[in-house]
Amino acid sequence: MNNRSFLLIFLAFLAFLVVGCGQELAGSSAANDAQIASFEAVYAAAEEALAAAEDRRNVWSKTEELLSDAKSAFISGDLDSAIDLATEAKLQAELALAQADSEEGAWRSRVLSE
Repeated sequence: MNNRSFLLIFLAFLAFLVVGCGQELAGSSAANDAQIASFEAVYAAAEEALAAAEDRRNVWSKTEELLSDAKSAFISGDLDSAIDLATEAKLQAELALAQADSEEGAWRSRVLSE
């Protein structure tokens, strides 16, 4: 194989690598955009549930900390952790609301029956 053939094969290989890498980056950008959208949606839902729990005066002790940690993870670029933490905060706020609903009438039967 002469130098010219080797150079053509090498250039073709480089072109293949550049095109392949560009496609992979575009795909990971779309995945990154989807993760960001997912985080934003679950974070907004968690804030909404937390606000409702605050209105009912029944906020669990770790919910606000989880939301703060989720925001910090998002800012640092750890999207997986950010989504997990925001999801946990949302769950805690929703459970606090369910607890508030349950306790709204239940306390009467416990207090008045004694």
